[in-house]
Amino acid sequence: MRTPPARADGRTGRGAAPAPRRPGRSVVDRTGFALSAGGCTGASILLPGSEAVLEVWQLGRTVTRRTVPWVRVERGTSVLPLDDGTLVLCQPSVGDPECHTITALPTRHEAGRITPLGHIRGLSCYLLPAPPGWAAVALAVVIDRTLHSTVWRLNRAGGGMELLVRLPGALSGGIRIDEDSGLLAVNQVLHGRHTGGLLVDLVRGSWRRIWSLSAATTDRIHCYAPRTRRLVVSSDVSGEPRLGWGVLGERTVHFPPKLHRDGYRRHALTFDEAGERVLVHETEGTLSRLYVYHLAEDDLSPLPLPDGTITSPACWTGDTIRLPYSCPGRPPTIGTLRLTRAEPAWSVPRETGYSGGHSVHADRTEVTGAAGRIEAIVYGGPQWQSAKRLVVALHGGPLAAWRFQFDPLFHQLAGAGIAVLAPNYRGSTGYGTRHRNAVLGHWGGPDLDDVLAIGRELAEARSARGRPAPVVLGASYGAYLALLAAGTEPSMWSACVALAPFLSPGDLSESAAAPVRERLDELGARRGEDQDVLEVCASLRMPVLLAHGVHDERIPVQQSRRLERRLAELGPAAGPLDYLELNTDHAGVVEHHLPPLVRRITDFCRTHASGVVPGSGRRARTSARSGERR
Repeated sequence: MRTPPARADGRTGRGAAPAPRRPGRSVVDRTGFALSAGGCTGASILLPGSEAVLEVWQLGRTVTRRTVPWVRVERGTSVLPLDDGTLVLCQPSVGDPECHTITALPTRHEAGRITPLGHIRGLSCYLLPAPPGWAAVALAVVIDRTLHSTVWRLNRAGGGMELLVRLPGALSGGIRIDEDSGLLAVNQVLHGRHTGGLLVDLVRGSWRRIWSLSAATTDRIHCYAPRTRRLVVSSDVSGEPRLGWGVLGERTVHFPPKLHRDGYRRHALTFDEAGERVLVHETEGTLSRLYVYHLAEDDLSPLPLPDGTITSPACWTGDTIRLPYSCPGRPPTIGTLRLTRAEPAWSVPRETGYSGGHSVHADRTEVTGAAGRIEAIVYGGPQWQSAKRLVVALHGGPLAAWRFQFDPLFHQLAGAGIAVLAPNYRGSTGYGTRHRNAVLGHWGGPDLDDVLAIGRELAEARSARGRPAPVVLGASYGAYLALLAAGTEPSMWSACVALAPFLSPGDLSESAAAPVRERLDELGARRGEDQDVLEVCASLRMPVLLAHGVHDERIPVQQSRRLERRLAELGPAAGPLDYLELNTDHAGVVEHHLPPLVRRITDFCRTHASGVVPGSGRRARTSARSGERR
């Protein structure tokens, strides 16, 4: 359930402020990381079960974390921490996600001291720090339904909100150019496609384009160094994104070969304080890599990093780098990298009590696809192939991949004694251009061939050991693949879990919103043979768990409803159907995996991954909102 946001007085209704909520020993996740400009303070949202809890990080010589349980937050809350300890929160209203409430918590975060800053309507809203010389707490960037963006000044208590500028397109990012002038570098997306960099003058209410190579390219500003006025940018004018750098106000942009690696996406995270070095992140297979690029020397040096995944934002102050880090065995956290003269030292704060009592370990391995070896992440130890229960998990995308990071669903499955194999078949990113582009124009082609090859080998090996065939599980595009795999070769699978699936690229294009249709065209979804789930589902001979969010903005829930009706027409011969509609959006089913859904998936896999099909096989349609059977 969604938790009601706090009112301006810190209360949720009549009577006293809510009692503190403390996370118990359950599998939790953590999201919404943010760092203050000077790297003194951090913030995040802890997700212990169905709740969301605000967290504050003090980033000194040691890293400490504490919860602020008296402030009601939600999964979609964004937090802006300031160097003086103030926290600014932006929360979508319950029942009206386009109404955003912005509040501020003082430095000491005392109960009942929430300061209201304003209410803003829009599709989305994010926060930026205000220039230090301004009598303002923060800036708010809002994107409305006409796909225009507005920037608002959020004044201190009683000062209200002030509209500074409105401009076309959807903005992202926001880098302050200097301390007091009100110049802001942002990225602008026009008509859902073209991306370019703008310089916005918040004082004059004007803007001009400073980084754009053509109307057909995606050109972004990554980071800026005030002392040297250097910008790191990227452009896909050569066919895939490349990092480059230049000086603000000059026309020359350098694209050093050392900053590019074909088929491996790199991001510039931040400059050092002197503006001489850039922190660069690269994804290689399932792992993150970190580098320091010295602009003057054109030198790219690797940094030590344990196996895991790095995400933004990052802050580099003095010899200390802070950034979010995740690995399979623990929830995401803030990692510290100290660039000492001897050898860089990596550390993460100690954390206990959030694993749900499970000691879960994951490894990286290789399996055989239709065209060769494929990297995969596996939970279940060295004997995972002969585990009593096994799930093969398929990622979304198609241009995406499993990363070596914390996954609450996999953690819960592994804790319940269910081994998990998560392969990065063709179409996955982080393995070079050829591997990634294999599915462009061929959805349900080479990637499905790899999934079937993996499933066939596992089913045969497990049968020889007296074990049931694996369950195939997928989310979004992965759910489409899972249903195709289950319908194409049903004997290889004991059950199928499909989270927010679509029926075919063409069918999705007809029913989806314009941004989704444009993305489908970019990925060549409709150029090749259109594999249709409705055509293969007649071959299903297994239990199926089908779940979809009622408010899914990417893949309409009607896609799952049509599939449910078709499976009902096929009758009990196809196997039992567990159908859920949840009162959430795409992310609530595919990314965040709401706790009731995680429990439902775990129970389903525990039962059907063992080859047991209880009951009469009668099909039922269940709503997670009301629990009624229809």
